[in-house]
Amino acid sequence: MTKDEQFTQNLLRMLCAENYLAALLSVAREMFAKSYFSLGVSEKQVVDQTVLSSILGNYQSITHDLLAGPNQGKTGFQPPPAPTPNPPATS
Repeated sequence: MTKDEQFTQNLLRMLCAENYLAALLSVAREMFAKSYFSLGVSEKQVVDQTVLSSILGNYQSITHDLLAGPNQGKTGFQPPPAPTPNPPATS
């Protein structure tokens, strides 16, 4: 890994951490009308869970095709197909 790649990776990590902290602060302010740092343990867990589920939901909606992989076949129990009605006889 070159120095430039390492710098870019560290820069992306820093930006992600700043965005995550900003999300925590704004969610804490909206949910409890307090700063994140003045919340109790259980309130912080609720805020953390809310932010993480939001981030994971966005990530999965964006990368759904990549996460699904090439196997799109049916698995598990499959109900039998619905019977097709017989066409009326025309004689």
